[in-house]
Amino acid sequence: MNSEILQKLARYCAYQERCVQELEQKMKTFEVSPTEYAEYLNWLRENNYLNEARFVEIFVRSKFNQKSWGRTKINYELRKRGISASLLASAWDGIDDADYIEKARILLKKKRDEIKTGTSPQRYQKCYNFGLSKGYESSLVRELLKPLFA
Repeated sequence: MNSEILQKLARYCAYQERCVQELEQKMKTFEVSPTEYAEYLNWLRENNYLNEARFVEIFVRSKFNQKSWGRTKINYELRKRGISASLLASAWDGIDDADYIEKARILLKKKRDEIKTGTSPQRYQKCYNFGLSKGYESSLVRELLKPLFA
C-alpha cells in the first residue's frame, strides 16, 4: 500500500462521510489497481475513516432536514450508491413518522401558496407532482393535499 494514497484517502474520508462506491471512484483517479481496493478499504474501516452505517445515518438526516427529501428519493439515492439492504432497512430509525408527515405537509402547503395561476385541478396536479419529485409516497401526498384543496 502506498502511504501517500492512503493519506489522501484518509483526508477524503475525514472531510465528509463517504460510501465504498465513492472511495472506489476516488481510488480509480489515483490509479490504484482493483486488487488493492480491499486493502485500502480495510485500513480505512479499521481506523474508523469509513463506516457505512454512519454514512447512511448522516445522509438520511441531512437530505431529510436540509433538502426535504422523502423516503422514496433518499432510498433511491442510497441504492444508487450501493448501500446494502440491511442498512437501508435501518436508515429511517432516526426520523420520527410525525416529523416526516409534518415536513411533507409544510412543503406541500408552501408549494400550493406559491402557485398563483391555473385552475384548482391544475394547481393540485402541480403540487402532487412536486411532492412526488421530492420523494414522498403518492398515498401520503394525496392524503395531505385533500385538506389543502377542499
